[in-house]
Amino acid sequence: MAMLGIRTSSSSAGTSAAGRKMALLLLLIARGASASSRRRFAVGPARAAFAPPPSRRRSAVASTPPFGPPIALAPRPPCARWASTADGDRGGAGGVPSLDAEESEILVDPYSDAAASHLEEFCARHDVPGDPAKVRDALLRLTEEVVAWNDRINLVSRKDCNPATVYHRHVLPSVALLPLIMERPREGGTLEVIDVGTGGGFPGLPLALLLRDDARFTLVDSVRKKLVAVSEMAEAVGATNVRVHCGRAEEMCAEKEGRRTHRRKYDVALGRSVAALPRFCGWVSDLLKRRDVDADEGDDAEEGRLVYIVGGELDDLVESRIARDVPLDELLRGPGGTSDKRALIFDARDVEDIATESGEKRRVVRSAPPKKSRPKDGGKGGRKKLARGEWGEKRNDVKKQRGYDDFQRYEF
Repeated sequence: MAMLGIRTSSSSAGTSAAGRKMALLLLLIARGASASSRRRFAVGPARAAFAPPPSRRRSAVASTPPFGPPIALAPRPPCARWASTADGDRGGAGGVPSLDAEESEILVDPYSDAAASHLEEFCARHDVPGDPAKVRDALLRLTEEVVAWNDRINLVSRKDCNPATVYHRHVLPSVALLPLIMERPREGGTLEVIDVGTGGGFPGLPLALLLRDDARFTLVDSVRKKLVAVSEMAEAVGATNVRVHCGRAEEMCAEKEGRRTHRRKYDVALGRSVAALPRFCGWVSDLLKRRDVDADEGDDAEEGRLVYIVGGELDDLVESRIARDVPLDELLRGPGGTSDKRALIFDARDVEDIATESGEKRRVVRSAPPKKSRPKDGGKGGRKKLARGEWGEKRNDVKKQRGYDDFQRYEF
């Protein structure tokens, strides 16, 4: 109380009761102000921890550091055609900066002559039907469509989404599967291929451009908006041998119509790091053709196969069932380091064994069937029983129930 200049001596007999109350009130106010000041200084760092983050927009000049002048940041190169060492440096003032030597071996400009000659050699080596120049134009058009659609829908990773990245990380690894699909020659007929978990259309859509008249592709995904984009891209590049199916692969054979259309109907099933291989085998085991169920075709009936792109280590159960393991770079025979993935091939019988022995065949979860709506009359026929106080349909041909029949009106 000394700080407030108030005398609180108990010996003062002239202090009134009102004065004592006022002194006590001022004492409480002083204590509250001191505690509030302590809380303010204690909570200050905590408030700074929950302060809104600075703007993430990349500007030409960064925010001022604690010491020294502001740091100038180099502008990000545009996602246009990337330069390559094969065609010389296209950088310079106002141009696209060229890649360094290590990156240029991986991301060769898809519009360059080197990329064109590499694709032409691949088509000649595997007898791809059609003009290689038209095939290249279709793949480049698909690359541009993916880049354009990826701005609206997350089809592929948006990190460094440009034609060079999409071409080398998505289009070329998909094209590399062509010799594995056409490994067994077919005597007439059309190859039935299903791509489960297609996402942005890979690997099915690039392969459909290479096998326009020799194969039919069914692209499956559970996200409808992705399939809308894939369908639009297929129409834009002229892939008429492509159809899409929105749903889960494990439910395609659940209904009677699905069993007639999809069960044991596909020669090849494709996948690209969709799920763990035992689980994926549980999804597609009923879709692949099996030799034992095609009794009318004899012992020479073709058995379906699974072609799966994967990277990393595998389980011992999966390793023991692999029919063939091929790196994608070995299939492409292009610049080294195009892809670190590899393609695995499994026969339909091995796919069934992996799904059964791993237990994934029993753990397949299917959606519940839709509930049937009950009829308004309760399913018993006749008119619906009205609730108490509810008005029914107005009918003039039915006598009203007034509760009396001998009503007479009297006038006074």
